[in-house]
Amino acid sequence: MIDHCINLCVNFNVCCGKIKVMIKLKFAFQNLFLIFCVGLMLSVAGCAPAVPIVDQPTEEPLVDTPVSPVLEVTTPSPIPEALPTVLLITGTEVDPFMVSQSEDMLEKLAEEASMQFAKLEGLEPEMLTPEVKVVVGVGQDLDLNTLAVNYPGIAFVAIGSATASVADNVSVIGNPAVETRQKAFMAGYLSAITSSDNKIAALIAEENPARDLLAESYEVGARFFCGICHQVFPPYGTFPQWEAVSTSTLANDFRAIIDQYSNIAVEIMYVDGDLASPELFAYLEEVGIKVVSDRSPDLPRSNWIGTIAVDPAPALEAIWPDLIAAGAGKQVPALIVLTDRHSGLLSAGRYRLFEAMTTDLQSGMVSIEITP
Repeated sequence: MIDHCINLCVNFNVCCGKIKVMIKLKFAFQNLFLIFCVGLMLSVAGCAPAVPIVDQPTEEPLVDTPVSPVLEVTTPSPIPEALPTVLLITGTEVDPFMVSQSEDMLEKLAEEASMQFAKLEGLEPEMLTPEVKVVVGVGQDLDLNTLAVNYPGIAFVAIGSATASVADNVSVIGNPAVETRQKAFMAGYLSAITSSDNKIAALIAEENPARDLLAESYEVGARFFCGICHQVFPPYGTFPQWEAVSTSTLANDFRAIIDQYSNIAVEIMYVDGDLASPELFAYLEEVGIKVVSDRSPDLPRSNWIGTIAVDPAPALEAIWPDLIAAGAGKQVPALIVLTDRHSGLLSAGRYRLFEAMTTDLQSGMVSIEITP
């Protein structure tokens, strides 16, 4: 038993010795492998190309260099030249329609000619600055002829003036004395072509010094269309009729005067513009008498056939090239037109008759003084 134990111990020691030897061999092998790897790495490093050494540039210290201030020279903006100017001047006794038409046309013409437009009331010499090239005056009491003598470089145009005359640098559009009679003639003609039974009449201001001539022109115009103006339906009478009435009488008694004409079945009445009033127009509408006038109504009215007016715009456009070229003055007629036709009482065919007659009248083919 004891021997057996001793044998076990001897065998254990032998085993332990062998293990120790194996451990020593393992560590020795690891050390050899480590030495081999280190040597290999050193040999590889020795074969690598040498890295060149680059000298770094020496940085010089920054020195602040003073900068001289730049002096900016400001060039003054050029002063724009004043545009050539067209002036529209209104005087006394001005027809609003003539002013409106003149203004619209001059604005258009000035824009097309790269000119500026201005509208003023009255005219003083200090208004005529060097840039003013054209002056158009509408109405009375402007005395353009006197100014034109002192300002020969300006073209003047008188519209609706009873005293202006053509001169070297003065043109005249229209003639109030002639146009007043022409409007009365066309009022009679328009009344006749619109009436269904020739029952027409006129009210003319008694204060108008040309009232008899106006009445004659009105009657000639009516008879130019209807001849003896015979009526088909009663009540019968002599037509056309006319009456001179003072403005004060008409203002107080217009109802009684209108009732007289209504009682004889007058269809259409021409009202002289000097007698126009909202009250009179309203009563004519109330009793159903249609109206022709040379003054626009205060408001659109159902009984309004039309307003006979003078339009200077076409004449202005026609002479404009001569005005801006400083051409010689000339006399040009204004155009008789019919406005305020909103009621629709005048047919297209009768309106063409009106236009044809105004053309013949203003061309001289028809006379306002001769009854056909």
